Amino acid sequence: MSVKMNNLSYLKVGLMVVGLFFMSLAFTTIVSAHGYVSNPESRALLCADGVNVDCGAVVYEPQSLEGPGNFPEAGVPDGQIASAGGVFPKLDEQSETRWTKVPMSSGAFTFEWTLTAAHASYNWDYYITKEGWDPNSPLERSDFELFCTHNDNGQRPDFTTTHDCEIPQRSGYHVILAYWEVADTANGFYQVIDANFDGEFEPGDPGEPGEPDPEDPGDTPEWDPNAVYLNGDRVSYNGNVYQAKWWTQGDTPGESDVWELVNGDAPETPEQPEAPEWSSTTAYNGGDRVTYQGVLYEALWWTQGETPDTSSVWVVVN
Repeated sequence: MSVKMNNLSYLKVGLMVVGLFFMSLAFTTIVSAHGYVSNPESRALLCADGVNVDCGAVVYEPQSLEGPGNFPEAGVPDGQIASAGGVFPKLDEQSETRWTKVPMSSGAFTFEWTLTAAHASYNWDYYITKEGWDPNSPLERSDFELFCTHNDNGQRPDFTTTHDCEIPQRSGYHVILAYWEVADTANGFYQVIDANFDGEFEPGDPGEPGEPDPEDPGDTPEWDPNAVYLNGDRVSYNGNVYQAKWWTQGDTPGESDVWELVNGDAPETPEQPEAPEWSSTTAYNGGDRVTYQGVLYEALWWTQGETPDTSSVWVVVN
């Protein structure tokens, strides 16, 4: 009798070990997810940047919105599209005022993904909410229409991947769903973008005579400390033209690393404060600066153990 009980105990232990092994594999699949939309900034990335608040754990992993693939025929359930099937459920909270909106215009636009692991890829699809959608209800398939797709045919993309699309005419608040179908797993990546469309798009030729000169301060709008600027936006400040390198609000051109001088003479660069050497065991928050191999880096969001010269969480300051 005691022998049978011992064998049963061994069986139970063995099943527990197997169960933990598969749970570990599932967890690894989630946390090793590898991509987010960096232009325009997705809902998840704005959470990581601290612009969106009360987001949950996605602030540490905007690249980890991975869920079942083959969307829209299969994939994540309705009501959980923003969270990739409940990975980060806070992202599914939906109302007209819940999320910060990035300013956009209809027409030609280049979407940019930042990848931390370049999965072999099938396709990249872009959807936008239909006219008359309800912004105060959970996001469902029926809210979206496909407007752009790119096929990679199983190839591995670059770590910075861009897609040229034509956004349909829209005005006011709309949600864009960027979907990445990978080829080496059965999953896909889901990124939603909250956009405010100005409704003034006109598909003119940007090279026509008489168009404003983007490097002329007289033709470029003045910097507004209350305005939200995206990667590539240009402003004039103190007679110079500056271009934003990533999302910004309230950062003064000529004083902040987010702005790059386009014309004129660069103002004297203030002396950079000393920064501690990067440590693999230290946790850093967005805005923290470190030195690594003689180069100054700044963290975009929370990080620990990610080497500054190999991870997209770090940007070079000098």
